[in-house]
Amino acid sequence: MWYRTLLALILILLILIFQITFLGNLSGIFNLILVVLVLLISLTDFKKAAVFSLISGSIMDIYSNLPFGIFLISLFLVAIVLELFFVNFFTNRSFYSLILMGLIAVLFYHLFFILISGFLYLVGVSLFFVSQGYWLEFFGQLITTILILIFCFWIINIVSQRFKPIFLHS
Repeated sequence: MWYRTLLALILILLILIFQITFLGNLSGIFNLILVVLVLLISLTDFKKAAVFSLISGSIMDIYSNLPFGIFLISLFLVAIVLELFFVNFFTNRSFYSLILMGLIAVLFYHLFFILISGFLYLVGVSLFFVSQGYWLEFFGQLITTILILIFCFWIINIVSQRFKPIFLHS
């Protein structure tokens, strides 16, 4: 059992290292953490997605110059919102539900990030607030998240039966 936890931690670290080192220079339009979070909510249970969001948010906060907890709280709240949407609305695991969950993830991630950083800016804890280029990165992140999720859906459809429709015979 401990080796699965160790393997999960190593995979989280590899995803974060890839995003921070290789994709960090692409002006923030790639967010692999949100893509993995959407896939975890869609394919596994909420507990694994919550642990992933907490660990990856903590590591992102360590690498950030913002006050500690902005990424942690944002990602955890996104995991909660995605789980609520998945359980109540997107129960069929279709292509469209995966794409909509990706759009919801990016939208709520940036909403929570702006609200938390704006609150910390107003309180005087942080000097960071969004700039004009932030919205261009937001729309770029929407597009790249959709494209990455389409590719992941295609790969999962080839490899697994998780997203294929199952018809019950009476």
